[in-house]
Amino acid sequence: MRTIISLVILVAAACLGFMMGSGMNDAMGGAAVFAVIAGFVCTIYVIDNPRDKKNREE
Repeated sequence: MRTIISLVILVAAACLGFMMGSGMNDAMGGAAVFAVIAGFVCTIYVIDNPRDKKNREE
């Protein structure tokens, strides 16, 4: 489920970046920047919040 949510966030960020970038005459650059930023955020979230909480209590 985390993977699907991350993919949805990446696609939404890329679409938003495409729209924002098209206003600055660099649509694909804006899409790439927003998708990369969203990818980093999703990766950091997964690292900070592991699924298996039993190992953290020990």
